[in-house]
Amino acid sequence: MRITNEVYNLIIKRRTVRLFKQKEIPLNIVRKVLNAARVAPSAGNLQFLEYLVVRNKKLREKVFVHTRWAGYVRPRRTPSAHRRPTLYIVILANKEKSQNPDLRDVGAAAENMLLSLVSFGLEGCWIASLDNKKLRKVLKIPSKYNIDSLIAAGQAAESPKLETGIGEVKYWIDERNRLHVPKRPLESIVYYDKIK
Repeated sequence: MRITNEVYNLIIKRRTVRLFKQKEIPLNIVRKVLNAARVAPSAGNLQFLEYLVVRNKKLREKVFVHTRWAGYVRPRRTPSAHRRPTLYIVILANKEKSQNPDLRDVGAAAENMLLSLVSFGLEGCWIASLDNKKLRKVLKIPSKYNIDSLIAAGQAAESPKLETGIGEVKYWIDERNRLHVPKRPLESIVYYDKIK
């Protein structure tokens, strides 16, 4: 058996990106990203998640106005017209498939999509801060679906920097306009055999 750390490296490399180049994502890659979501773990294997892909530029603009970006550094990381995503994947919970959906399914599917994007040289931003009522109207989403969140995706036009051990959770932008994303150190969140 050949042991590699490719998946681990993708996980460590992945950062949330909010600024994108205006290059369209080929449909064959979009389908692979969606397939990665499809095979994610599902509680009770109910598979209640479904996805609405928004590729049309005019429709993407209508989606954009109903999203809220980067709370800690708003408005500096709200993408301008020439830095917006070239793809949205709206994550939908089909209420007919599960009356009480386990939202851990959403997390597993979203992370599979985000990691798949990185594997294809792309990046994404998982957004749950949405105006669901207006988004439902714009996208004509039937009432049998709950809108959970969406993945905004494209080719990155920024490279956020991972920070560890600074005692802060708020991300920030430095004087060079680079986004810094702090994560708690491993030693501060893991216990072996007992909690100290």
